[in-house]
Amino acid sequence: MRVTFGLGLALATLALPATSVADDIKSGPDKRIGGAFDVKVVTGENKGRTMCYV
Repeated sequence: MRVTFGLGLALATLALPATSVADDIKSGPDKRIGGAFDVKVVTGENKGRTMCYV
């Protein structure tokens, strides 16, 4: 009985309509990053070196 109740509750939760409006959803960052940045390589043949990403 608990499994049936839990499954029914999960399905009811998934059936609820989404509350967000399309205007509220944004894709990607709204600001640009400040340019190039350095990262430390942790795997591969360049392990331990610092590389610059732009």
